[in-house]
Amino acid sequence: MPTTFAEFSDIVLFLSSLFILFGSIYLTFRLRFVQLSLFPALLRIIREHKPEQQASTNDFTIPPHRALFTAMSTTIGLGTIVGPIFAIHWGGPGALLGFLLTSFFGSAATYTEVGLSLKYRKKLPSGQILGGPMQYLSVLISPGAARWYAGVGALLMAFWSASQANQLAAILDSPLLGDYRTPHYISGAVICIVLLSILFGGITRVAAFSAKLVPTMFVLYMGALLWILMLNMDRIGAVLSLIVTSALSPYAMATGGAVGGIVSAMRWGVFKGTQVTEAGVGTQTIPHSMAETNDPEAQALLSMVSTYTAGIIAFLSGVVALLTDTWQDPSLPVGISMVAASFQMYFSHFGIIIVGINTILFAFGTILGNSYNGSQCFGYISNNKFTRTYYVLSAGIIFIGAVCDTKHIWSHIDIGLACLIIPHMFALLRYAFKGEHARVAAVSA
Repeated sequence: MPTTFAEFSDIVLFLSSLFILFGSIYLTFRLRFVQLSLFPALLRIIREHKPEQQASTNDFTIPPHRALFTAMSTTIGLGTIVGPIFAIHWGGPGALLGFLLTSFFGSAATYTEVGLSLKYRKKLPSGQILGGPMQYLSVLISPGAARWYAGVGALLMAFWSASQANQLAAILDSPLLGDYRTPHYISGAVICIVLLSILFGGITRVAAFSAKLVPTMFVLYMGALLWILMLNMDRIGAVLSLIVTSALSPYAMATGGAVGGIVSAMRWGVFKGTQVTEAGVGTQTIPHSMAETNDPEAQALLSMVSTYTAGIIAFLSGVVALLTDTWQDPSLPVGISMVAASFQMYFSHFGIIIVGINTILFAFGTILGNSYNGSQCFGYISNNKFTRTYYVLSAGIIFIGAVCDTKHIWSHIDIGLACLIIPHMFALLRYAFKGEHARVAAVSA
């Protein structure tokens, strides 16, 4: 039995994560393994992308690929880097399989939710688009469920961003930076000023910034990971064997401070994997709703890239931690310090710089994406009024999060996430169960 609220919230979010996983497995079969059957079509969409098509025809819509980058700015966050470290610490090396499971099956949930967001989005006479989970929740469940999602989402996105700002400020104030240490209040102020300057420009400015941010941080971080993997090609087989052995062991076993075994591995792998991919939560649908497209299925296919990417980055981050054995170093705090130590082994002092730059980019991308998503949730319950007021209030919460200890609000954030997951995933399953179409997202508006 849970003895603290934090333990209770962990259990609630884990059960919600299982709901997403098993729901995603059902959707995978219902959609006839869309991840595999339409993968060639996804590659064709990516291959046919032309940069000159990135211009928007108005202030309320964005090109399909920029919608993807905007969604990716939230899924590829600090959790993508440190999530696998925590999963290994508590669930053993086998927990990394949980990231592959949630990524593969979760992509079916992403495909479904984005398709629905385009099917049910509304266009106002001004050209403004009302999208996101609220639109299809209102139809598939009830208007009350849509308002519930919007209210919880508006609060959750602000506090989620505050926790990211807190981690970012803590890293920038680390003793490792020496004379370059930045006080929390300065970091918080800079984050808020840059954030508001982008948000006030609307979705077109948010998307334009994300289109530059996401490829930069992806290439920089993935390039470093792949370099370390290339230098350890002879050990990768042993590490993969360790992951499988740890995950499939029927009994818990001590593995360098972690407790392995199939139960522990799946408990922490699925738990953290769901947080990393955000598949089934519905937040990814908001920027995709703004895509300038008349082909819901093509956009739904494109959206799966975000889920795949987050899962792969997290898995490879965990593999690097196993290769470098930093996950077993008792002198290192669990988390970003272990990532920095792994990189330092192969890039010397540049390793810390690489991790530091990526941490800043990953954290700010998540803050920006969450703030925009939260504004759309807030707009649903305020009839699209006072959006800028929400931006300012969110910036205030983010600043407070940057300068104050936010550990005590993490449990409440997890409960809030579960409050989004349950009604949203229920809507996806209900729509799929009705069997209106073999591939639910392919039904155009």
